[in-house]
Amino acid sequence: MKRFHTSRKGVLVVLFALLLPVLLVILGFTIDYANIQRVRNEIRAIADLAAKAAAAKLAGTQDPAQALAAAQSVASANLVNGQPLTLSTDDVVFGHSVRQGDGSFDFAANSLPFNSVQVNAARNVSEGQGVNLFFGGLYGKDNISIAQSAVAAYQDVDIVLVLDRSGSMRWKTVGNMSPTELADVKCKKPNPQSRWRSLDDAINVFVTTLQNSAVRERVGMATFSSNYSGYCDGITTTESTLDQPMNYNLNLIRQAMDHYNDTVWDGATNIFAGLHEGRLHLEANKTVGAKHVIVLLTDGVFNTGPAPFDEAALCKAAGITLHTITFSDQANQTDMITVAENGGGLHYHADTEAELKRAFEQIAGSFAILTQ
Repeated sequence: MKRFHTSRKGVLVVLFALLLPVLLVILGFTIDYANIQRVRNEIRAIADLAAKAAAAKLAGTQDPAQALAAAQSVASANLVNGQPLTLSTDDVVFGHSVRQGDGSFDFAANSLPFNSVQVNAARNVSEGQGVNLFFGGLYGKDNISIAQSAVAAYQDVDIVLVLDRSGSMRWKTVGNMSPTELADVKCKKPNPQSRWRSLDDAINVFVTTLQNSAVRERVGMATFSSNYSGYCDGITTTESTLDQPMNYNLNLIRQAMDHYNDTVWDGATNIFAGLHEGRLHLEANKTVGAKHVIVLLTDGVFNTGPAPFDEAALCKAAGITLHTITFSDQANQTDMITVAENGGGLHYHADTEAELKRAFEQIAGSFAILTQ
């Protein structure tokens, strides 16, 4: 029996001696792998930051040289494995990205017009910057190269605001109007408590948000009510007008809003006419490669003209994304949700001026730098 125990111990010692190198290799590989993953994550994060910085600079200046400098500045200010990351000219590639059906972007290097930047960041052994392996001697490799890439893309945006200027837009935001209140606002400019003036404040937020973004936007404005004359002396309204063709000068939208702040207008609600006006202008004046958007706002229901559902579908077929916003507790949200769905966009509802500002701010903020 004693001889059996002694023999078994001897076998275990031999087995342990045979497995020890294997265990050391596994342990070393585990430690090195964790370090490799850490460095890879650091490189990826810096590549993302550098690509975003370059794309933002490219969007704002259309100058690849300035975009390259932005990427290099971000990279050198961040550490990979304890050392600054250096990007060469060849590491930053400009090209054109196109949104695919699944929402992703397909990047084509050196393709014009430039709207995206690819950053190829690496620690290369050939350049003396490889990542050292703690246990590389166990498997015959002292260091390795690690590379990561990121693409940041932006799209210029063509936007047409299609806004309700029916008579009810001069009503107060919340609740029904008494006969006395209706008489007080009839045939007068919109007062500071009106839905229109709340819309004016929200459009100002929308324009400011766009002006502070890196993406270039052209914005136009159309309004709608109905063909109307007679109730207010000398007042005639048209069912739809293009009040401001699309332009990069977004302050022109503020001026178009000011016009309606300072005039008397009225009419029913022909949503179809306004949407048709906006679609025709956008289709005829598209920027190649840009995203095309209509933002439709109404405070009520369509009570004259055709239903807007088919017109919304035509927007989608033309590559135009249609977002709808209903404002006030009297608005028909159900129909406008359907209009947004038919137009491939989203629906927002606002009962208050604060909610209306937030809806416009969210839409304006959705045109962002996108990283792949």
